[in-house]
This record gives sequence, C-alpha cells and structure tokens, in this order.
Amino acid sequence: MAMAIALTVLLIYASWTTFNGQNYIAGPYRSPFYPFDFGIFGLSPALLVFWIPVAFRLTCYYWRQVYYRSYFLDPQGCAVKEFRKGYNGETKFPFILQNLHRYFVYLAMILLILHWKETFNSFYYDDKIGIGVGSVILLLDSVFITIYVFSCHFLRHLVGGGLQQFSCSSCNKLRYKAWQGISALNLRHALWAWISLITIIVADIYVRLLAKGIIVDINTWR
Repeated sequence: MAMAIALTVLLIYASWTTFNGQNYIAGPYRSPFYPFDFGIFGLSPALLVFWIPVAFRLTCYYWRQVYYRSYFLDPQGCAVKEFRKGYNGETKFPFILQNLHRYFVYLAMILLILHWKETFNSFYYDDKIGIGVGSVILLLDSVFITIYVFSCHFLRHLVGGGLQQFSCSSCNKLRYKAWQGISALNLRHALWAWISLITIIVADIYVRLLAKGIIVDINTWR
C-alpha cells in the first residue's frame, strides 16, 4: 500500500508537470522534464520525450514487481488471489509488451546525454562559471538517474551475457569488468529506481519555485 501510494503521487505530479509548460526555466537551471523549448501544436515541450522515461520505467523489471503487486495484487502471495484466470506470465497481450524494455534502454541513454548537457549548463551563467544550490540538485539528479539506468538488468545481460568464458580474450576480460560494475549497481537497482524518481521531481519543484520567485537560489554568480 505504501509503495502504491508513493508511486501514484509521484506519477500524478510527473504527469502534471509534463502538461504544465510554464515556469520550467530559472536562470541557468532548466527542469529535467524539459530538454527542449519547443512543443507540438501548442502542447508542452515535455510531451516530446516524456513517453520515453515512462515506457522505460513501466517495463523495468523492478517497477513491474512494484505495480504488479501494489496495483494488481499479483502474482499471488499468501491470501491474495490472482486477478486473472490462470497464469500466463508475460506471454500474452498486453504484458508481452514488457519485452520492449531492451529498446527503451537505448532511448533512455539518449535522454541521459541531454540530461547531462543541461546539468553542465547549470554551472555556467552570465558568461561566468559558478555553482548554486540548483546546480547541485541537478547534478545529483543526473548522477542517480545515470546509476539507475546503468544498473538495468538488460544492460547487465547485454554486457556479460552470451559468453562461455570471460578470460579467453582481452575484449571478454573488459566485458567481465564492466559486468562486475553493473552487477554491483544492480544489487541496489530498486533503491536507485526510487531515488532517481524522487530526485527528478525535487529538481523540477526547485526550478519551478525559483521561476515563480517563491524561493531564492544561493549561488556564486551574485
């Protein structure tokens, strides 16, 4: 219940901020939901990319577990009854679409590049290099989202799967080291999933409060 409530609140806010295309820029800071300034047919520019992180998270192995159990009360546990007749796993529509996760990973990486671009821009304002509270918040957000994406189960398989031996070539040894690193991150994949979801919303709230003049940023440009 706690996870269902938390996830619902975060998703409602994320949906609202996506459609509310105002107050997403304040000084050198830009809300992480808005990598572009242009929209479509007068709609919020965030709608151009919002579907990518949504699809990436909805098909993520960990988030499947969360909303299957929290919203669907499935799979069966203790006295909880299956909400479907029989059990088909993810072999029938619409659950078979979960297999698209591997493709959304690549799109998420493209968004990461844009995410880091705006983070670096947050350290440059009025032709000067500096730092502010907003810069730190955006930096932390980018770091945790990067860790979440690179702790993905699919990436772990992509890097280390399909091999009989890791030690038979230099390339395989390099893949083994990469696999070890991703595996270490993967152990806390659930933690990174929640933290990254919270940090992106905190970053958006902070930028919007600055843009509305409700709070003042502490920075070195003053």
